Amino acid sequence: MQGFRGRFVKGSEPESVYWKRRAIVAGAVLAFVLLVVVGLSALGGGEEKPEAEADAAQNEWVPPSSDSTVNRPYLRETPSAEPSEEPSPTEPAVEPCAAEDLMLQVVAAFDEARSGSEVPVSVLVASGADTACTADLREVAVELTAGADVVYSTAHCETPQGEQVELADGAGQTIEFTVDGLASEAECAGARRELPAGEYELRARLGDAVSSPTTLRLT
Repeated sequence: MQGFRGRFVKGSEPESVYWKRRAIVAGAVLAFVLLVVVGLSALGGGEEKPEAEADAAQNEWVPPSSDSTVNRPYLRETPSAEPSEEPSPTEPAVEPCAAEDLMLQVVAAFDEARSGSEVPVSVLVASGADTACTADLREVAVELTAGADVVYSTAHCETPQGEQVELADGAGQTIEFTVDGLASEAECAGARRELPAGEYELRARLGDAVSSPTTLRLT
């Protein structure tokens, strides 16, 4: 043993000093190696940790927010079948009243009035037909005649009144007029003037149907 130690130990210092120094150097080298290994392990673990956290975050269940939309299959609602209505029987159209079946009656509020003054007049329209028929009361007109001349007509200047009505069973419809005693022409042409004093025939007309005349005296 002394021969072996003598080969590797040189110098004037004791042999134990040299062995202590070698032990210290060896320990320092070993500590350095351990530090390197620990450092590499720490670096490797740091790289794996984010990936692990990312995997954990992906696997973690997140409740849906109130703004998220859930895609659901669209199902078209089938309308409930409604019972089909039975077609109502077609009612025959009511024909217009023939002129010979119409009955008109004219009544003036006064038998005598001053020329140019207003006179209320009523006209009754009825039908003598066996079946129902229609009459358009807007076509009713009141006329003043002097001989064969029509000197005044409500159809010349006034707006037509009334509506289309159905007449049956002798029932009639009444329409009101106001005769102003001023001369008029078709389409209200020309200046209107007071009619001369005298007797005039007052009558009602609906198409070709004409009422029996009554006398109106203008003064």
